[in-house]
Amino acid sequence: MEPFDPQPEPDVADPPVQPKLPRRISILTGPPAPSASPPAPGQWLHDQPYGASANARYAVAGASRGRRWRRLLLPIVVIALVAGGTAVVFRDRLFNRDSAPTYPDVWEPRVADIAQFVQDERDLQWEHPVFVDFLTEADFIALFEQPTTMSDEEAATARAYSQLYDAFGLAANYDVTQGAATLSAVTTLGFYSVENARVYVRGDQLTPAVRVVLAHELTHALQAQHFDLATGGPNDLELRSVVEADALRVEDAYRGVMSPADLADADEGNRVAPDAEENLSDVPWAVVEQRAAPYVLGPMLVGDVFAASGNAGVDRLIISPPTEEVLLNPWAYSDVAQEDVPVTVEAPVGTRVLDKPQPLSQLDMLMMLDAWLPWSQARGALKGWAGSGYTSYQRADAVCFTATVTFDDSADQFAAAVAAWAKAAGSAATPITVVNDVTFEACSRGPGAAAPPTPVVTPLQAWTLEHDAIRSAGATPSEVQIRNNQCFVATMVDDPLLAPLLFLDTRTVDEQSVFIFETTIAANACSVPPPTF
Repeated sequence: MEPFDPQPEPDVADPPVQPKLPRRISILTGPPAPSASPPAPGQWLHDQPYGASANARYAVAGASRGRRWRRLLLPIVVIALVAGGTAVVFRDRLFNRDSAPTYPDVWEPRVADIAQFVQDERDLQWEHPVFVDFLTEADFIALFEQPTTMSDEEAATARAYSQLYDAFGLAANYDVTQGAATLSAVTTLGFYSVENARVYVRGDQLTPAVRVVLAHELTHALQAQHFDLATGGPNDLELRSVVEADALRVEDAYRGVMSPADLADADEGNRVAPDAEENLSDVPWAVVEQRAAPYVLGPMLVGDVFAASGNAGVDRLIISPPTEEVLLNPWAYSDVAQEDVPVTVEAPVGTRVLDKPQPLSQLDMLMMLDAWLPWSQARGALKGWAGSGYTSYQRADAVCFTATVTFDDSADQFAAAVAAWAKAAGSAATPITVVNDVTFEACSRGPGAAAPPTPVVTPLQAWTLEHDAIRSAGATPSEVQIRNNQCFVATMVDDPLLAPLLFLDTRTVDEQSVFIFETTIAANACSVPPPTF
């Protein structure tokens, strides 16, 4: 589908302004990325704490509200389920790996009522209380401080992953170690550690804001007592999305019983200060999107399953997470197990492997493509995705990755998108198509490579619009309704007049005129009812 390019017919005195980014950014839990093994762009969630927010700096909440295109950006707190494997600096100060977790005999009085609420709302029984550590601002921030020096091996690995972000076209000259630490320190309000079964919150007083944090984090503590929440597996993104959406639902329920005054205090208290947001200026927008993904993609599926089957249905989702295909297209969910086609890739002989061969997620690929291409082209490239393989490695002069994606039928649309991405991003990648498989290698782009432009509408925002548009067609949309609403969203997102207006909190009279006119054109072009928002 080609981007829609409407003609601006309204007489607008001033051009539409670019939307300001939401002030309430992701409330991210967990430690910084391991300095010895920073996250690979291709698998950015693996071996990371469960984290980010549906309200990330560049994202909107994924939970559909039916009557509107987006919910207001309200602070949401998340979890850190710390992965095993590689070392994270702050764990050495915080967690004692040589001893088993300990538990209190009874709940601390300050949190007992919240723990009871979580138990009742989630319909799971506590096996035992857990400790809650209320930390001062200084003590909490200190958890994320990076060491002043790194070993030669750690520094070399950090440089390699910086180049890998460059190879994906997501950043240029990005310090992955410091960036991850900054993102975590700025946006974290609390986390639950699986390793020592404790909740840590940012604040030493039980304010309304901290109570909201606790409702979310205690949900994760309760989940951990009933389910295996190990990170880093092949279904990492899917499990995170379900677990976090479950906690978001409980958190929303808790917010619903707070007094209006306490709720207002909680929302204000969980805002991130403007100077803190400024600290994220060196963190690429795609990195923030990556952390936000579980909170955008999970709520719609979990909400539907909870509405149909209650907590028992959510339990089944955690035990047997959906495929990523279902996560990205929740209207396709069923109890029938679905698996991607296995795809084999290998790193070239003589290279140093960074990420061993593993599946490459559709979201990873969408982030890469959409950083440089119109949404319609990036989104359309995923049509018919059947499976994938990915590995990254370091040569003497560059860091590269190889990916192979297989499709149910024609792979031409994906191959064309990869070629267009390479041209736009300044990459030497050349897709090779064999029947329905596309293989390409992309390497760090070298000195002078450009960072991708900051998008007017980010991938997660666009996906939220798509989810909400398809939801408006009913619980069981037809293939035609799905296709038409995807067309509608892509037309809006790729419209240079309309895109800057989609997520403005308020619009001028002229902006609203353009908004109504352009959305109506888009609806007519894609055969969907004119929007009523």
